[in-house]
Amino acid sequence: MPSRKTPARKVVAPRPVLQAVMAALGALVTLAALAIVVWEAMQPAAPPALSARIVGVQATSAGHVATVEVSNDGLDTAAGVDIEGVLGDQTATATLDYVPGRGRAKAYLRFDADPTRAAVSVKGWSAP
Repeated sequence: MPSRKTPARKVVAPRPVLQAVMAALGALVTLAALAIVVWEAMQPAAPPALSARIVGVQATSAGHVATVEVSNDGLDTAAGVDIEGVLGDQTATATLDYVPGRGRAKAYLRFDADPTRAAVSVKGWSAP
């Protein structure tokens, strides 16, 4: 009688520990990113809260240049931010492309006289 051969068992090597650790780390990072996205989606809208102030003045051959810092204390981004500076009878304007939520951006206004005491303000913006 012919003998039956039993099939050889496959020997499966255990997974390396480093592979298991990296898989767990990847799952943790994925879950954390997903949690952040869900958390941000659940937050109430906070419209832009913009304010402007002069942070520096520099004299140039073309006049005086005021560096204006615009701060956004709101959570939403503001686009097309219009800034106006008034010094006596002279008015200077600038437009920033955007100011991120909880962020800052700089603009520059040119005046004929020293603009240290110029009044600067944000005149308007739009939603991005």
